[in-house]
Parts: sequence; C-alpha cells; structure tokens
Amino acid sequence: MTERQSFDYPDPQMGLVLQHFYEQHPEVVDRAGQEFFAYVQATQERIPKEKIEQLFNEWLVYDFRLKTGKTALETYIYRNPDELDEDKLKLMQQAGESSYVGHFWIKTVNAKTQTLVLEECGSDASFKVYDATASQSIQSNAGLVAARLIQLDGNWFFASDPVFFLPIPSSEDGERLPFIDLVKLHYGIWTPPSNSA
Repeated sequence: MTERQSFDYPDPQMGLVLQHFYEQHPEVVDRAGQEFFAYVQATQERIPKEKIEQLFNEWLVYDFRLKTGKTALETYIYRNPDELDEDKLKLMQQAGESSYVGHFWIKTVNAKTQTLVLEECGSDASFKVYDATASQSIQSNAGLVAARLIQLDGNWFFASDPVFFLPIPSSEDGERLPFIDLVKLHYGIWTPPSNSA
C-alpha cells in the first residue's frame, strides 16, 4: 500500500492527542514506549523507524492505559485541553468507542467510490471502509490487511495506515488479535501465547 492521502472525511484530531501527551506528559509517553517496544521487539531490519513510530502512536492513543485506567484519547476528551468544540469531541469519542482491530480479507475494492469491503478473518463481520489511497492502489479484490478501523458519523475508516497489507488470496480464517500483537506478529519477534491450563 502506498502512503495515505488526505481526502474529505471527518478528522478525529488524533494529532492533538499526541501533541498534548508528547508536550505535557512526556513521562506517560516514555512509560508507554518502554511497554510497547519491550513487548513488540521490533527489529530495524523488518520495519522502518517512521512505521514503528506511527504504530506506537496509534497504540498510545487508543490502547495504552494510563494509571487512571483511561486511554490517552479518553483522558484528552475528558480534559479537553485545547478547548475543542462539541462536534470535534464527539468525533474523537466516536473513534475511541468504535475502534476495532483485526485481520481482514479484502473482498471488493471500488476506486470510484473510494471504498473497500473487508471481512474479518474468523467471523462474518463485514466493513465498508472509505479510503482514497487504498482503493486506488490495491489492484485486485484479494489480500489480507491488519488494521484498526474507526467509525465516524456512521462510516468506517482506517484509523491510520494499516499494520500490514499482504496481497494474498483468502484461504483459512485467522483469529482476532489485539493491536499490539498484530504489530509484534508482523514486525517483531513473534512467540505465540502459551495455552497453559
């Protein structure tokens, strides 16, 4: 997949969340970084620095729990340090509440409508995802994508660039993994969880 392009869709303002935590709470970012990178064990040979930073930032916003038990996104919405209006806060809340991570088979791609229909591996869940870049760059209705989806104003979007895209035909269904496991699976040193009783 090529770099994500900007097109007309609701902007949930995640850059503001990151800016706030990087500038006002660097200790939170440091603690999150230690947890993320120790878990993922990404190797420089497998992932460019910019990509792992993008994945870390996405995980920091949506998944990392602060000492309060809330995510960075939930904390930002509650505090509203940039005094955003209600409409922008509502979009941010929609993104956080709808965040859905998984492996998805690409069923159809429509460049004209800038959409992809994704089907989650291991379930019948289907998502019509709006993305100008992906709908233009994926040349066939086949492939596997691991990503976080968010729903804004009733429409699904990628939260950021997918964790990975593999242009392979669908075969067996996979199991749904947490976001950090998707990153580790593709870019780190993967050790499947043990099934000890």
